[in-house]
Amino acid sequence: MLLISIFKWVLYSTALASILSLIILLFKLLLKNKLGVRWHYAIWLIIVIRLLIPYGLQSSLSLFNLIEFNGKQVTKVTYTQNLEVNKIVNTNKTNTDATKGVIKSILPSNTYNADQSPLYLQLLSSIWLLVVIIIGVYTIVMTMKLNAKFKNGHVCNNEEVMLLLLQCKDKLNIKSNIKVINTNEIKTPCIYGFIKPKLLLPIGFENYVDKTELQFIILHELAHVKRQDIIVSCITGVLQIIHWFNPIIWYSFYRMSNDKELACDALALSHVKCENYINYGKTIIKLLENYKKTPQVYGMSYIINNKSQIKRRITMISLFKKNSYKWSIIPIVTLTLLGGIMLTNAKNKPVLAGNKNSQSINSNKTLSDQDKKSSITQYDIKGKHFNGTMLIIPKDKKIVVGLNKDISKVTKTTSQIAKESNAIVAINAGGFTQDVSGKTMSPSGLIMHDGKVIFNDIADNNIKGDIVAFTNKGTLLVGKYSLNELNKLNTTQAVSFGPALIVNGNPTITKGDGCWGIAPRTVIGQRKDGSVILLTIDGRSVKSLGATLRDVQNILLQYGAVYASNLDGGSSSTMYYNGKVINNPCDISGERKVVSTFMVLP
Repeated sequence: MLLISIFKWVLYSTALASILSLIILLFKLLLKNKLGVRWHYAIWLIIVIRLLIPYGLQSSLSLFNLIEFNGKQVTKVTYTQNLEVNKIVNTNKTNTDATKGVIKSILPSNTYNADQSPLYLQLLSSIWLLVVIIIGVYTIVMTMKLNAKFKNGHVCNNEEVMLLLLQCKDKLNIKSNIKVINTNEIKTPCIYGFIKPKLLLPIGFENYVDKTELQFIILHELAHVKRQDIIVSCITGVLQIIHWFNPIIWYSFYRMSNDKELACDALALSHVKCENYINYGKTIIKLLENYKKTPQVYGMSYIINNKSQIKRRITMISLFKKNSYKWSIIPIVTLTLLGGIMLTNAKNKPVLAGNKNSQSINSNKTLSDQDKKSSITQYDIKGKHFNGTMLIIPKDKKIVVGLNKDISKVTKTTSQIAKESNAIVAINAGGFTQDVSGKTMSPSGLIMHDGKVIFNDIADNNIKGDIVAFTNKGTLLVGKYSLNELNKLNTTQAVSFGPALIVNGNPTITKGDGCWGIAPRTVIGQRKDGSVILLTIDGRSVKSLGATLRDVQNILLQYGAVYASNLDGGSSSTMYYNGKVINNPCDISGERKVVSTFMVLP
């Protein structure tokens, strides 16, 4: 399942990057030479950043407000979410045919484990990983072989060459030590390595070019060092291997490599006298006349990578102006705007079921008034980049803390604890300690069940901590409480976790996203009428990235919560209902072992 989750993450990031690549290609076609060569190269870095970090900040300016990824489709959507009431079940008559037949609706099983993953997805993810390993191993082996050959090269001791190197380093303000190596393993000059870069020259090359031509060549190669191009090339190389199946990504990086050479030419020319621009171009042509294909690996950059782009480079050199390499306000503003649009994710704006932009399937008419009051309502929550499941629990239902019988050992999952107690509903609840592998070890904080303290590692009963609790009257308590305060309030059920999201009808997160990032979530809340809201948000998959604390806070506000708190999320997020897990836990095992739950008893 871990492999499938990683593969889905790759598919999602490659889809985002492909869309951005096509947009960037369109921009470059429209703008052409209206913006400088540095801009044409820098805009490709948006693709690199997007592939590395697909989970960007949310923004109303994001391009992806207009796009929704849902399974295999990319469709235009409105700026709001769709919330659906999928089914209402009368839980007063459990285990009877009458109850099971009150409302019939088709809901797919959401229990997530490796065995239930489609066979084609398991096959594709395995093929993807196999090819990544093959290309990766081949690249590493070739790099090591080439590096071993370079070690046999001779350190250049030509005083004229070394003097030119020092002069060029001084012009570009480069402080790092750069060795010049003469070797027969290459046919054209190149720079190699980014930790300890080396300038590689074919043996006898200084006899083929004159002093001025050699200066141009050294300036160009040192421009790669100055601009950190080798590091970027290594990163794009790794990304190409990961996204080997995507021709759009490969073509984008090919174009990025060509733009990189133009930018290096421009940097070199900015340190050359105007009357020598033509001679710089003639030097490129001279090298082209004796060009031979040479071995290329990541971390190496030749002054001539391929013949096809020479015409474009010569054109740029002929049109070059002294200040054209410097940034101006227009390209800076353009890049900033494009970054804000392309590097941010869509802003989630949940709406109530029944809104004109939502779809509602409401079957209350088939139920009696008594059934309506005691039924559990299930909602599917669909955001721009997350899916979730919500249950509304009537106030007459008893909610208790569920836990492992031996509290010192963490041996049960949410569904196992629920089944042992014959619970109708259960969600994971309190926090726990972990070992270095992320394995659940032991409870953390406070756990109360039926008015008794089952676990407490807080030495002072007056110390306040984040608590989620229920009193003997079924009132939800969230926020900072001490054990003594809980006892005075007649608390019967409690776990340690937080933060509180809604207090007395007011949201606690009014700026930012809550600072916890995007992840799977489990949240509990209570409405003014006493009914309890249970919400889980799936995450870390291509269909659902996860939600921020502010996202879930806003959803509960929309549904009338006056008190609400975050519970343990991430791999622990699990919702159990009527005998099965109805969300998609992202843990490797399918469902994580937990220390405590909130359960609804019959």
